[in-house]
Amino acid sequence: MSRELDEQEPDFEALQAAVASVRQLTSRLRKTRAPRQLLRDVKSDVAALVDRLASYDYQGPYQQRRLIMHEADLTANAARDTNDPAEFFPYSPVIGPLNGVAPPIRFDFDGEQMHAAHVFDAPYNGPPTAVHGGVIALVFDELLGTLGALRDIGGFTGTLNIRYQSLTPIGKTIRMRAWIDRREGRKCFIKGTMQHDDRICAEAEGIFIRPKISMLEHAMKTQADD
Repeated sequence: MSRELDEQEPDFEALQAAVASVRQLTSRLRKTRAPRQLLRDVKSDVAALVDRLASYDYQGPYQQRRLIMHEADLTANAARDTNDPAEFFPYSPVIGPLNGVAPPIRFDFDGEQMHAAHVFDAPYNGPPTAVHGGVIALVFDELLGTLGALRDIGGFTGTLNIRYQSLTPIGKTIRMRAWIDRREGRKCFIKGTMQHDDRICAEAEGIFIRPKISMLEHAMKTQADD
């Protein structure tokens, strides 16, 4: 890499706790009926915290696996030191404990398939009483893609087809599952479902294309060419 990078990673436990508090704040604000003055006070308090954090920003490049880029991340066969999806992708917008926009959903990898059970909160609402369709698409992309990554056949999303069978309810347990359907060269076909009780809410099929070099190196070369 052409520039020297700051090697100081944030304290994981402290950042995770701070992010969890922000997630709780987001939920409270989504559901609040608080009076104007209280909301003005909240705005001032949050703005002060944002200002305090401003000088500590890492300027990228960004990835889901860690904050600070390492040379090893650019190798096509970078070692994977965990089978825990949240540890593998701590900055994921879906499962990442260090990402404030993540629900975060707990994915469980059994060595073959990916499983999850989650109760979506109000910030992820779309149609009345239900989860937003775009959120469902985001979750499927991560559910299927993370399975590929932990099976060591991961790649970029080529296509993602979703069939919305019924509303996915807010505030109810949604169970998810993903499995490898087949492989064709560098293409991996992965399927998944979401359901509430015995009712299928949505089904997905994704085609993930494995690059000839590491995904991160491919992405950085593509950006450099733009």
